[in-house]
Formats: sequence, C-alpha cells, structure tokens
Amino acid sequence: MRDPLHRLSVKFKLAFGFVGLCVGAFGIGGFFISSVAQTALTDEIMARLDFQSQAYATDLHASLEMLTRRSEDFASDGYIREHLASMVSETDEVVIAQLKKELHRHLRVNKLPLEPAFMDLAVVSAVGEMQVAVLDETSDTALHLAKWSITQETSASSEVLPGSASRSPGLVVATPILGLRSGQPIGRLLATIRAGVWVTLAMRNARIGRDRTMEDVGLRLYDNSGGCLVVPPRFLNYGADGTMSLQVQEGQGLAVLGPSEVHNLSRAGVRGQDVFRKQFPIGNSGWNAEVSIHSQRALAPVSSLQSDFFFVGLVLAAASIFLLYFPLRYLAKPMAMLRDAALSIREGDFSTRVEVDSEDEVGDLAKSFNLMAAAVESRNAELEKNAADLRERQLEVLAQRDRLDRVISTLRDGLVVFGANGEVLLSNRAAKPLLEFIRQTQGGAKQHRNRRQCPSAQIQLEDHGCELCLGGTNFDKPQTCMLEFGDRIFDIHATPLPLGESGDFGRILSARDITLRVARDEREIHQERLVVLGEVAAVMAHELNNPLASISMFNQLMEAKLPADSELHENIDVIKRNTETCKRVIGELLSYANDTTPELSLVDIHSVLQDVGRFLRPVVDRSRVALNLELESENPWVMGDEVQLRQIFVNLVMNATQAVAAGGKIDLKSFDQGSQLIIAVRDTGSGIPADAQKNIFRAFFTTKARGEGTGLGLPTAKRIAELHGGGIELMQSDDQGTLFHVRLRPSLEVSA
Repeated sequence: MRDPLHRLSVKFKLAFGFVGLCVGAFGIGGFFISSVAQTALTDEIMARLDFQSQAYATDLHASLEMLTRRSEDFASDGYIREHLASMVSETDEVVIAQLKKELHRHLRVNKLPLEPAFMDLAVVSAVGEMQVAVLDETSDTALHLAKWSITQETSASSEVLPGSASRSPGLVVATPILGLRSGQPIGRLLATIRAGVWVTLAMRNARIGRDRTMEDVGLRLYDNSGGCLVVPPRFLNYGADGTMSLQVQEGQGLAVLGPSEVHNLSRAGVRGQDVFRKQFPIGNSGWNAEVSIHSQRALAPVSSLQSDFFFVGLVLAAASIFLLYFPLRYLAKPMAMLRDAALSIREGDFSTRVEVDSEDEVGDLAKSFNLMAAAVESRNAELEKNAADLRERQLEVLAQRDRLDRVISTLRDGLVVFGANGEVLLSNRAAKPLLEFIRQTQGGAKQHRNRRQCPSAQIQLEDHGCELCLGGTNFDKPQTCMLEFGDRIFDIHATPLPLGESGDFGRILSARDITLRVARDEREIHQERLVVLGEVAAVMAHELNNPLASISMFNQLMEAKLPADSELHENIDVIKRNTETCKRVIGELLSYANDTTPELSLVDIHSVLQDVGRFLRPVVDRSRVALNLELESENPWVMGDEVQLRQIFVNLVMNATQAVAAGGKIDLKSFDQGSQLIIAVRDTGSGIPADAQKNIFRAFFTTKARGEGTGLGLPTAKRIAELHGGGIELMQSDDQGTLFHVRLRPSLEVSA
C-alpha cells in the first residue's frame, strides 16, 4: 500500500503527526464551542437590527408625513390656486407669460424659503404639463415627474432622484391644487425634498437613545425601482442638537445607487458574509429602510475566543516537537544527507560521497550509494571528452553559417532562393516585397512594366503570368524582367540553380528597387514635353490672334450699325467679352510656365457667374442639363482679373456638363465662410474614379477619351485661383455626383 504522505520526509511526518493531534484536539473543539456562541450572537444581532430598522422606518415615515402636510399647506395658498386657474383658462400668450412670472416669483420668494427641506417647487396643470418651477422646469426628470403627478393624490414619489454637483439627492411629493370655486383638482404642486434634510428630521427623534455614529450601523433607503440611497453612519447623528448644517442640506455624504449597482453589491455581500442587514417598509410610500452592520465588528468577541483556543494548541504542539529531537537527529538526518547527495549528482557533482558512521540499514544504504557515485563519475569523464570534440566541430559549422547569413541579410537588394518545387529555401528582409508580389501573381497576373522587356516574349508565349519568369524552372539561362508592384518598380534578375546530382534546378531571384530612377526619367520626359508645348503655344497664339482680331473688328462694325434699342446688343456684348477672354486665355497659355500676375480690379463674382451662365447656356441646353445659380454671398466683390476668374468657372462648368447625363443638373452656389468667399460647383454626374482623384490637378492628366481633353483645364483653374490668393479643392466625388469648392478672398474695402 502506497503511503499517502510519500512526498514528505520522515521528520516532517513525525512532527506533523504530533502537531496535528494537539491542534486538532483544541482547534476542532474550540471551533465547535465558538460556532455555538457565534450562532447565538448572530441571532441577537439580527433581532437588534430588526428592532432598529422598524424604529428608523417609523421615524422616516413620520418625517415624510410632516413634509407632506407642509406641501399641502403650500398647495392651499389662494394666490397659487388663483394664478394656476387663470393660466389654464387664459389664451393670450402674453398674459400667460406674465402670470407664470408672478407665480414663479411667489414660489421663489414667499414659499421656498419657508421650508429648508424643500429643494424645488413646481406647479403642474391637470393634464400633466409643467407650468412653473423655481429651479428645474425643462429637464427630462422634471417633465417625467409632471406626467407622474397627475395620477397621484397627495403622495411621495417612490424613486430617488440622483444628485449632482449643484443639487442634493431627493424625492418628490405631489399635492393636488383645488380650484377656488369648483373645489376640484386643477393641477399639482410638486415639492422636491432634500433627502439629507428628510433623514436628519427623522433622526431628531433619537429613539435609540445614543450616539449612532459610534455603532458602525449603516442605513440604506431602497425605492420602488430597486435604487438605493446610502446614508453613512456619521450622517445619522446630524441635527440631534436642532441645527441644520450646510452639509445636511446639500446631502454631502449621501450616495445614490442604481438597480444594477445594488444587485452587484447584494451579491458580493451574500458571498462574503461581510454584513448583517434588516429591512422594514416606510409606511405605504414604497420605500424600505435597511440597517446593516459589519459582521467582522459584530462578531469580534467570538473571533477572539477562537484565537485563544488556537494559541493553546500551538503551545502544546511546540512542546511535542521538543520531544521529537532524538528520532529526528539519528534517523531523519542521515536520510536527508542521502537525498542531498543524490541531488548533487543530478546537478553534475559526481564527487559527492555520504559519510554515515553506522552499521545498521542506514549505514549499508550509504555504502551502496558511494559505490554507485564512483561508477557514474568514471563514465561521465569519458562522455565529457567526446562532447568537447563535437562542440569544436559544431562551432566551425556555425561560424560559416553566420558569415553567410550576415552577407545575405545586409544586402540592400532582395534575394530569394527557390527549390525545385517552388518552395522558398532562403530569403532576406529586402525580399519581402518580392515574395508578396509572387504570391499575388500565382493566378497569372501580368505586371510587366514593359512586355517587350519580358524574357518570356523570347519564347513566343503571349498569354503567360509573371510567375513564369519569377518562379519557373524551365529556363537554363539568366533572365531579367522589370515589374511594377503597387507604387514601386523592381528590376528582377532570375538565375537557374542546380540542386545536387538529381538534375533538378531551383532558381535565385534578386530584386532591386528602381522606383526613384524611373520617376526621375519620367520627370525629364515631362519637362521635354513642356518645352515642346511652349513652342507649339507660340505658333498657335500667332495663328489664332488674327481670326480673333477679325471677329472683334466685325463685331464692332455690327455694334455701330445696330439701333440703340436693338435686342442684339446683348449678343454683341457676349461676343465682345468672350473674344477678349480668348485673347487672355492664349496669353495665359504662353505664360503658363512664367511667373505672371493678373490685372487686378474690383470684380463682382455674382456678375461673373451670371455671364458664365449666359455664355454656356446653349451648351448645357444642348446636353439637356439644368444649370442653377444660388447667389447667397453678402459680399461678392473680390480684387482680381475678371477674365481669368471667368475662365475658372467656364472650365468647371464645361467639365461638369460633360460628366452629367441628360436630365441631370449643375448648381453654382456662392456663400460666405468665415473670411473667405466660397463658390460651390456641384453636379449629379457619375463622379471621378477614386484612383484618379489625387492626380486631377496635375498637368496633362485627364480621365476623358483621347482627343476629348488636354488635361490643362483644372491645373489652369487652380493656378488662377492661387494667383488670386485662394484655391480649389475637390470636396466630394462618388456615384452621386462631384463637388468642387473655389475659395477667394473678398474685398475688405467693399465689405466695410
């Protein structure tokens, strides 16, 4: 049979046996005696708490009844009854407001100061509408109490009102207000009672007949909804001398707990058995008074009795340990020496020996242990020699591997080694983008930046994925490929790798990031294109200026021949303004790369927007698009170049017209935003693609088909707006439409 205490040494078994006997005899017996005493003391405590809860509930009910009677006295005031009846019957708002003002003053000056327990007074109509309140008239709590009061006779609310930094916790008493002639209820008077004053008035009766602050007895008042008003023990003695301190009136020390907090607190008390508590209803108000006391303090006498029994048991246990000295000295000590020697051998000290001067069974066991230790020491010396040789060889291999790892990890180019089946045998940190790219191209994605650079084109494979270049093992020559991955461009070099004598081939891939080099090349190409554009613009300006001069001349001839009252003068003005605009646009094209400044003058933006509407009316009508103007700015005057400003809105409206389908609309709206003038251009088109929105203000970038756009409209418009101290922003663009904001600085002289 196995010893249940086999993990303990003999000396501990003997010691624990004697100690357990002494402690058990006195501990169990003492525990039984103290338990009986504790049960009797607990019954006495609960009986005392039951009496105390009834006494507190009776005092609190009497205090609440007194305050209720006080509220009924206020409700019988003829001034209040007369004004409430007048407000209910009156229809003139001015008269009603005056009546409310007078009644509010009466409650605040003549009523509320009369009773320190009242925190607020309010008058409610017979239908539950709040008429007048001294402090709280419009909060959700006040409106809820107004609705509640119409269902009550003279009654106190059964729910506690939480306090705040500016008001004390409390409860409400609703009292009917009777008509002067009819004698029927015409409303309710709501009196909000300070909870601290209510409790203090109740405690003045002093039924218990002693200082409650020394009893460590807690008082809690539970309302009908499960909430709780916690009254600390020191609060129960306030007002015993007839005074009403500011701390009592403001409810300092009172705490309001919600139903969930009360539930959690009750569960903690049941599990821990840390308090005794008793409840008693406070009349028929829906409140319950609960008194409680900490069990540790209440049961302190019994706890000290248990400590005494336990101390006597320990004294007897100490005496028994002294009697066990000789068995422990000559039996347990040699066994402990054998155990320590075995632990030393396990830790590697094979020279350990046990010296026991005895001829009994313990001595024989020590001799056998010493023989075993000598044999183990000899065998261990041989094993250590072999292990030293193996460690030396291992260090050489590790040194070579570390050198190779450092070389590969410090490479700035990505390096990946694939096996015969495409598995990754080796890679460095710089190869992470390359590995992600290979995983995404396993389905045949084609990411070659230039197909002509694809090595697979040399073997006439038209429909192949990038994995054929990166992960294939069918090539016996090095290959190079330029790939585009996200916003990065990589130059990839693939080299076959023979794998031993099996004839299989792996592959070594190296990737170099050439994004900056490609971007630099593209910028140089773009600069060359701008130079060519300047030369073409000079030629185009010369060719277009002559026709524009002819148009302007013949327009002046027509204007001279037309009668003064002819309706065609408006058309003549439109031709004249737009001819000038074309000339200025050509000039802007020539000076696009130069730092030029506009010809400044006071310009009415509303007039410019109206001109744009008249000028583009045939275009938008032909596209069956509605163009609406909402000119709401109070100061539309800006200091700028009228022709350049008109060009901004012509470009935006033309872009919107091309983006909106038939039946859509374009809105031009001006409004003030702080110190800026905002012109919003909104259309109901399909929007700008998300990946193109960041490039719309870049020169020569366009989302239109080839031949339909130059990519200069929005960049030119933004440049003009910035020259005028403003700017253009894309505020919104989705399938519901597009919204641009043009910001300009209004003239301060005109606004002043």
